[in-house]
Amino acid sequence: MELTPQQKDMLAGKQGDGVRKAMDILMAYGQCYDAQRLIPVTSVHIAGNFPVLLDEGIDWLEDLARGGTRVRVFTTKNPEMYDPLQADEMKVPMRFRQRQGRIHDVLQKLGIVPTYTCHHYLAGNVPRFGDHIAWASSGSQVFANSVIGARSNRDGDHVALAAAIAGVIPEWGLHLKENRRADLMVDVGELDLESYGPEDFKALGWSLGKSIGARIPAFIKLPPDLHIEKIKGLLYTLTVTGAMGMVHLVGITPEAPDTETALGKNSKPIPTLSALPEDVDKAHGEISSARSDKVDLVIFGCPQCSIQEVQEIAGLMEGEQVHADTQFWICTSAWVKLLCDRMGLLKALTRSGVRVVSDVGAADGPHLYLKEQGVRVIAVNSARASYYAHTLFGMETWFGSTRECVLSAISGKWEGRK
Repeated sequence: MELTPQQKDMLAGKQGDGVRKAMDILMAYGQCYDAQRLIPVTSVHIAGNFPVLLDEGIDWLEDLARGGTRVRVFTTKNPEMYDPLQADEMKVPMRFRQRQGRIHDVLQKLGIVPTYTCHHYLAGNVPRFGDHIAWASSGSQVFANSVIGARSNRDGDHVALAAAIAGVIPEWGLHLKENRRADLMVDVGELDLESYGPEDFKALGWSLGKSIGARIPAFIKLPPDLHIEKIKGLLYTLTVTGAMGMVHLVGITPEAPDTETALGKNSKPIPTLSALPEDVDKAHGEISSARSDKVDLVIFGCPQCSIQEVQEIAGLMEGEQVHADTQFWICTSAWVKLLCDRMGLLKALTRSGVRVVSDVGAADGPHLYLKEQGVRVIAVNSARASYYAHTLFGMETWFGSTRECVLSAISGKWEGRK
């Protein structure tokens, strides 16, 4: 790669050992993809939680921070495994508290902002159209590319943190305009999208991701006023069964005002994939893995719940009570939890037996200790959360709409489709 004099100094260790280590990672990464140069980034987001890092990763972070290494780009962090203000009530084992404490301490030394949210673009870390960024969260990364029009590859945690420290990223893949063109059309004209809720768009994403793979799809025949929760449901699930880093929603997303723009002018014809109602119905069943009707835990928040979602849940729970044998968690950010308190939602939900937890994601660490507490069957309104809970932590999962999950929390058994 062609390096600037400053980048050569960083690689030679003239700006500290931590910067040199970051440059080593970026150079190896760039060489893997034949990048010609390193380009500045304006925004970084890391996962950095214990299920991703494990003990070796924490040791690596602490070693990196020695000598005063700090990030030079605004950097935020994904949710953690428990709410520190409710650790005793949640019966979080001390070994996890100690590990999370070590992570928190080293992030402070590095200068990372501990937002503990996967909605970092709603908490101050929002790039502009065309900005080059390094986000190590596949769901928000595809959101940034598709909805904001910023530019990021599906970077791993080590690469994103190295970019934050060095301030640069190898220029390859989706950082290059010519690589952001659609190479597959997805026709959703056969679907009754007006009747679809967010859960149906998640099932649609689950179904299509397997066929799309790493290609960049352009969705056609979508309603132009598609709600943001439905867009998030589609994008955040496509990246579970698929490997794409960007999606064009023609007539909606900024780089796809029309089909011609999404494809690039003078482009050759590309294949078309048709979405069918029976495939969406099939996906609803595939996302669930449970066999037992009894629900131990209803958990929302992958991505973390917005204030609008909390309002919807509170409305569904009004006058109702969570079943004595079932737990009900709403995972959100600390700032949304503060809003809940200000709006009286927190008190109402607590009276109904619902626990609102901040700094936690429904797909991240809580299953590590919940399983030890006897939680086996969970109900979620997130296909992404269902996949991670089942695949990484061995939980049995039911997937359905927000309403179906709330009804299940009240009855203690699954009330959705099977």
